[in-house]
Amino acid sequence: MDRAKDESPPRDGSPTSHGTDVLDGLRVLYAEDHPAMQRAVGRLLTAAGASVTIANDGLEATVAALATPFDLILMDLRMPRMNGFEAARALRAAGCRVALVAVTADASPAVRANALAAGFDAVLPKPFELSDLIPPLHLGRERQKMQRRGSDS
Repeated sequence: MDRAKDESPPRDGSPTSHGTDVLDGLRVLYAEDHPAMQRAVGRLLTAAGASVTIANDGLEATVAALATPFDLILMDLRMPRMNGFEAARALRAAGCRVALVAVTADASPAVRANALAAGFDAVLPKPFELSDLIPPLHLGRERQKMQRRGSDS
């Protein structure tokens, strides 16, 4: 048996990392108030084939998410005007069921629990790898399918 075939590719965050082809063609909303993070994550997602819309805070993100269909929303938790917790609660209350991923420098158990309670599907600590987006994206898609089935009956 060839051992090289059994080894997983390195998780280096590059667009060619294992499983990230699922990002190709996705519409991603990234809410982040720090310009350097906006550029870095925007480039990373674009290189993986996603189209990226940037929001500077939770209020902009909420308005954009309710006006335009997205496949994935990445949101910093600490932003001006409306933080990520408030934005997540507003989106879920408005019926938005897109995969919603919190991105934070503080991924302590308390912050993680509060983010999940606010409506996020997952919490990613900064910095994160591109491949870390795959599980919450699949979770969000499954939720959307189940909701469609429920509304069809």
